[in-house]
Amino acid sequence: MAMPLGCKVDLKTNRKILPLEDLVVKIIGLRCAHSCQKIVLTTGVFDLVHPGHIDYFEKASSFGDVLVVSVVDDEFVEKGPDRPIFGQDLRLSWLAALEVVDYVVLNGDFGPWKVMKAIKPDVYVKGYNLSLGIIQDISLMRDLNGQTVLIPEIMHSTEIFASLRDVSRREKK
Repeated sequence: MAMPLGCKVDLKTNRKILPLEDLVVKIIGLRCAHSCQKIVLTTGVFDLVHPGHIDYFEKASSFGDVLVVSVVDDEFVEKGPDRPIFGQDLRLSWLAALEVVDYVVLNGDFGPWKVMKAIKPDVYVKGYNLSLGIIQDISLMRDLNGQTVLIPEIMHSTEIFASLRDVSRREKK
């Protein structure tokens, strides 16, 4: 039986999903216990976890010791009509199930800046995309004395969904 797309999945890995306030406390604790640990933050919609995301998270995690993934709330997703396809609770659960991801937080704002200011990551990793948003990200990370790393992405969910739509249209003809 298929699960509704917006349902919440109760997995053991959900302990890795923290509200921002709890994540801040966790990060402070990690920094107190291990002052040399580097916190890495990345952010995105992650509407469909695919090999490109796995590659992206593996690369991001190589820049530090703790990988935090900030997930864009459903209400702030700007990927076109009918997106996100999968609701934020399901997207959070998928990411928490990945071994490479240490913590997942729901981003309660339009951009990643609230999360950045709260946890003050040492490194912010983002897919290579020179947009106004990334320029603001880089500026804020500089203000927080952090580093921004832009990495190439090998595939995108948007392209996968477009291909699936094309296949579906062809099959209906």
